[in-house]
Amino acid sequence: MLKGSSLISPSQLAKFFKSTNSRLIAVDASWYMPNVPENGFLKYCQVRLGANSVFFDIDLVKDDSSSFPHMLPSVEKFNKEVSNLGITKEDTLLFYDQQGIFSAPRALWMFEIFGHDPDKLAIFNTFPNYTQAIGDSNSALKAQDDIPYLNTKPVTKPSPFQESDYKSLGIDRTKIISYEELLSLVEAGQIGTDFTLIDARGLARFTGEAPEPRPGLSSGHVPNAISLPFTELLASDGSYLSQSALIAQFESKKIDGSKPIIVMCGTGVTACVVRTGLQLAGLGSKGIKVYDGSWTEWAQRAPESLIVKDI
Repeated sequence: MLKGSSLISPSQLAKFFKSTNSRLIAVDASWYMPNVPENGFLKYCQVRLGANSVFFDIDLVKDDSSSFPHMLPSVEKFNKEVSNLGITKEDTLLFYDQQGIFSAPRALWMFEIFGHDPDKLAIFNTFPNYTQAIGDSNSALKAQDDIPYLNTKPVTKPSPFQESDYKSLGIDRTKIISYEELLSLVEAGQIGTDFTLIDARGLARFTGEAPEPRPGLSSGHVPNAISLPFTELLASDGSYLSQSALIAQFESKKIDGSKPIIVMCGTGVTACVVRTGLQLAGLGSKGIKVYDGSWTEWAQRAPESLIVKDI
């Protein structure tokens, strides 16, 4: 379970950095939807969190042989790309996202899947709030020499470190569900009865009223899935809601954690926002699995009868 202390607010940053006994690396995992004209790496090159910051590209660290956007890579590919960034198994990693809370939970989940110590993984809540606090002359929160700062020195590489030898030993399959496994549960009528399936996409995409951002892909949802747009777990400033507010949101959807939970979205990115939200709310004792292929895979592979529209 992700502990409450693993969600680090700007005001907690200095204490967090002083409390760790290992090297701490800030991991910029910014990613933008295909219809958003922004580039995460270019933003990282312009501004990042301190000197010990790397850019983790979820468009690069994936299964290149798959036709679906963000399927998990092989152990060999993950080790190679993480080694290229100079990250070691001993490092504490603070994931952040220049949008707020969006793709950072996905990057954290990937490191957890590949066996990085969960106690060495945390999420910054949030980078935009920190940049605002640093820039606010009336704020008591100021960068100190021994904690990260807003580094605006231009760079051209995703890491300042020498190549490491990162060695993940395997993938934790207990935290993933495949298309075939989900299809079997749907056909057996177990979604909604034995398993809770949460869809993190926007409601209009879930109902089929709005198109998917990827051309030619049908919108709609998996039978008996629950719509919970990931944005409903975030405050107006893009940070996670308090634990009590998160619990209230899940209760409003009748999600109580009494059954194993599956989370999905468009390509497996914002599903991880919901996964982390569940953990922060103290839910998921029966297990939380991410459907990696998510709606992009389901809409292309599932029988038409299993693509539900509410219009």
